[in-house]
Amino acid sequence: MSILAWILGRRLANQEQSQRKIGVFEGVPAMGLDGLGSSAYGPEAALTILIPLGAAGLGYIGPIMGAIVGLLAVLYLSYRQTIAAYPGNGGAYIVSRENLGRNARR
Repeated sequence: MSILAWILGRRLANQEQSQRKIGVFEGVPAMGLDGLGSSAYGPEAALTILIPLGAAGLGYIGPIMGAIVGLLAVLYLSYRQTIAAYPGNGGAYIVSRENLGRNARR
């Protein structure tokens, strides 16, 4: 057994697919890693911008963090809707193909 196979586990057979489906509780973090990871840089960026203001900048941190938390809530609700609409597979390609069509251009 290779190290990669030991870490990732064995490949699943097609008939095992229905047993391995994930629900909303597992799907939101799995699909939201990119959006959540990007949003994690928000507080650091806000503090970096407020450094020149010193102690006066602490008064602005609350509204900035509120906006970031609001965006995270919108992201969470968006992913819940995507998982509900595409319970079998809601990857970016499938969602965009079904909503924009195969020949969508920039």
